[in-house]
Amino acid sequence: MSFSTPSFLFLFLPPVLLAALFLKRKTQNLFLLLASLVFYAWGEGGFVLLLLASALLNHLLGLAIGRAAPPRKRRMLLLAALGFNLSLLAVFKYAGFILSSLGVQAGRDGGAFFLHQPLGISFFTFMAMAYLVEVYNRAIPAERNFLHTALFICFFPTVLAGPLNRYSLLGRQMSERQATPELLGEGIRRFIIGLGKKVLLADTLGRVVDAVFAVPATGLTASLAWLGALLYTLQIFLDFAGYSDMAIGLGRMFGFRFAENFNYPYISRSITEFWTRWHISLSSWLRDFIFLPGAYAISRRIPGERWLGVRVDAWCYYPAMMLTMLLCGLWHGAAWTFVAWGAYHGVLIVLERQALKKFLRRSWPPLQAAYALLAVCLGWVLFRAGSFTQAAGFWRAMFGFADGDGMEYYPALYLDNVTLLALAVAVLLATPAGRALPAAAARLIQGADARRRDWLSAGFQLITAILLTVVLLASAMRLAVSTYNPFIYFRF
Repeated sequence: MSFSTPSFLFLFLPPVLLAALFLKRKTQNLFLLLASLVFYAWGEGGFVLLLLASALLNHLLGLAIGRAAPPRKRRMLLLAALGFNLSLLAVFKYAGFILSSLGVQAGRDGGAFFLHQPLGISFFTFMAMAYLVEVYNRAIPAERNFLHTALFICFFPTVLAGPLNRYSLLGRQMSERQATPELLGEGIRRFIIGLGKKVLLADTLGRVVDAVFAVPATGLTASLAWLGALLYTLQIFLDFAGYSDMAIGLGRMFGFRFAENFNYPYISRSITEFWTRWHISLSSWLRDFIFLPGAYAISRRIPGERWLGVRVDAWCYYPAMMLTMLLCGLWHGAAWTFVAWGAYHGVLIVLERQALKKFLRRSWPPLQAAYALLAVCLGWVLFRAGSFTQAAGFWRAMFGFADGDGMEYYPALYLDNVTLLALAVAVLLATPAGRALPAAAARLIQGADARRRDWLSAGFQLITAILLTVVLLASAMRLAVSTYNPFIYFRF
C-alpha cells in the first residue's frame, strides 16, 4: 500500500486516524502498531512476519547490549546484532546482485537468482541498526518496552521510505507526545502538499521522463537528452520530497515530530553542500555510522601528523568519504550503476575539498550553483539509466555528440500544456521562491493594525484552505483515472 493510492487515502487512513484520536496514548501505541502491521501486510503479505521478527530480535539485542558491562562483550553483541541486520539486506536485496556479479546463474529456469525484496527493508533495517549503535554508545538506554521498539521500526508513515529517524528523537515521544488540534491541522496541510507534489507534479513529469529514456540512443538529440535529464532531476526531488512531506505530515497527525529530509538541495553551491540538503536523514546516518567511525579508525593507525608526505587528516577524510559514498550508492540499489553513482559523488566531494576548494570559494555564487546543479543532473542520468551504455548515450547527446536527427523524436512531442504547467510549478517548489508568497503574506499581516490583522489573517487562512482543497481534489481525481505509480524510493 502506498500513500498515493485510493485504498490508503479512503479506506485505511480515515478510520485509523479517527480511532487513534480517541485512544489514550498507551492504547494508541498498540493500535498504531497493529495498524502498521496491517498496512505492511496489505502490500507485502507474509513478509510482515519478517518485519515483526526484525523488531523483536532488535529489541532483544538492544536489551542485551544495554545490560552488558564488559566492553568486549558489548562490542561482540553489537557486531552480532549488526551482522543479523546486514544479513537481511544481503539475502533479500543483494543476493541476486552478488551472484550475478560472480557469474552464477541460480534461477529455476536458468535465469539469474531472484528473491523478492520486501518494501522498505533498507529503511527499517537502517533505523534498527541506528538504534543498536545508540544503545551501544550509551547515547540512549535500551528500550524495555517492546511495544515502543516495534512501533519505532514498523510505524507505517516511515517503514517504507523513511525518514530515517533516530530513537533518541522518537523514544521520548512514544510516551510523552501530545496530539493537539494544531499538530493535526499542520499534519493534514503537510500531507496534502506532499500528495500534490507526488501525484500532480512528479507523476506528470515522470511520464515524459519515461518516454525520453525509452528513446534509443540513435534517436536522441541534445535538446531531448537535456529535457529528460532536467525533468528527472525535478521528478526525483518532488517524488521523494513529496513522500517525506506526507510521512512527516502523518506523524504530526498522531503527535510525532519526525526529522526533516530536504532543504532545497538544488540551490546548493557544491556537491558537499548538496548532501547536507538532500535526503538529510540518510546523509546524517552515513556520516555518524560510516564516515566518522571510518575516519577515526584510520586516524588511530597513523602515527604523527603526516604519513608518506600526506597529512593525517587527508588520509582520514578521503578513504572514509569514498567508502561512505560507495556504500551510499550500493544502498540505493543492487546494481553497478548505483555503485558508480556513489563513487561519482565521492570523487566530486574529495575534489571539492582538495583541488576545487579555493576555486569554489572565490567564484561568483551563481556560477557555484550552476556547477553543483550540472554535476547533480549528470549524476541523476546515471542513477536513472538502466545501464552504463544508456547513461553514456545520454551524456554523449547532452554534450553535442547526438546521433538523432530530431525528425522522429523532439522535445515538443512530449511537452503539452499540462506538462509545462507542472514544470513551472516544480521549478518554483524546488527553490525558496516557493516560500516567498506565504512569507510576504505573513509580513503584511504582522504590519497591519489589530483590526485589519484579524481580517487579513482570516482571509489568508481561507485562501490556504481553498488551495489545499483544490490540490486534494485534483490529486484524488488523478488517482481515480491513472494507473498505480509507486514512489521512486520504494525500490530501495
